[in-house]
Amino acid sequence: MTRTALIIMLAGSMALPACTTSNRQNQPPPMSAQATKRLQEIAEQELRRGSTFSIRFQAQLQDMGEVPYDQSPLPLVSPDGHYIATSVGVAPEMATLLAEPGSPSPLATGIEIWKIDHQTGALSATCTLPPPLLLGRSADTEGFLVESPTPQGPRKIGKVSWTTGELDWLVDDENVNAFATIGPRGQLAYSTRPVGQEGFSLVVRNSGGTELEVGTLEGNWYFPTWSTRNDRLYAFWISPEHDLRLVSMLTISQEAMAASMKDLDLGGNATARVAYRAVAVQPVVQGLGSTPTEELLFWHPGEEQLVAWSPGDKSPFILMENALAAVHDISGRYLVTTADELRYVDPTRMNRSVRLHDQVAIPFRTTAATGHYLLLTPTSDRVSIRALIPSNQSRTILGTAPSS
Repeated sequence: MTRTALIIMLAGSMALPACTTSNRQNQPPPMSAQATKRLQEIAEQELRRGSTFSIRFQAQLQDMGEVPYDQSPLPLVSPDGHYIATSVGVAPEMATLLAEPGSPSPLATGIEIWKIDHQTGALSATCTLPPPLLLGRSADTEGFLVESPTPQGPRKIGKVSWTTGELDWLVDDENVNAFATIGPRGQLAYSTRPVGQEGFSLVVRNSGGTELEVGTLEGNWYFPTWSTRNDRLYAFWISPEHDLRLVSMLTISQEAMAASMKDLDLGGNATARVAYRAVAVQPVVQGLGSTPTEELLFWHPGEEQLVAWSPGDKSPFILMENALAAVHDISGRYLVTTADELRYVDPTRMNRSVRLHDQVAIPFRTTAATGHYLLLTPTSDRVSIRALIPSNQSRTILGTAPSS
């Protein structure tokens, strides 16, 4: 495979590991009358907040059960909402998650795939992939990404099928390859460095198989993130002086990458852990349809808030105070997680929102016919799964706000 090295200046083999099946099931109880009453009370309270801003609450919350969780990367949900991949075993060290030189191989960390029966709400484990395996941060309709740091040093990137559990190695060489993300047309972007050395460069593999590489620029590239709308890629870069920048670029060609680069200054004193925090609860899931606007949602280390940034803007905007994670609905509004609740936010009236759930819940949008979302609530060793299902089947938004 031909790889083209790209010089820029900033503005400042296949294998199939054994997959064991399981009959483990987690049959959730039906939604209690108390839970239904509580949600209705929340809706009524919000409707009484004032006559100048009216929001209709039109959704049901359904308990789906729990899946195991080792407190490492957040589980991934398939775009159709039928499968969940979760990391199990002994949680890997942070140095391993960050692919630092000399970091230990996660010899006791594996992955389980669970299936959701949308008729009954039951969860069942369908496949276990053995160690050493790290759950990635990106998925599409076919499968999800994983990484395997070997004891010898090299780190491979693979893709696992949601339905069969089969694992294909996409990047398997003598380098440390990490932080991979899937593009809307099957592209792949990841960071790479030689074993035992510092300095991650950025590799972009387009759907046709051609590769472009952006050098280290004497720093490090972390956590590339594809747009869900087009060929635009975002990536974090940390300079030798520990300044952090978010860089956006089109990846159609070498010329397009160089000409389209825009960057956002995120401040100094940056480390790889800071970059990790920026995207830890914002996975890249393709196959959900385009977002209404071109933007990246991430945790801003300077603002200490979740923000949205478009490459055409000089600065990002804060979604709402104390936000931890967010997803779009199809109308352009957001489901936003805070430290103690889930809210529905209209970006044209950011000072107003409606409460949807009174617990921490990381939302995942799905393409299910009911237009539902899956809400993940992590605890010490489990993740609770709930479905948020719009009661108005002709629409997938969870509330409506006046346009003026």
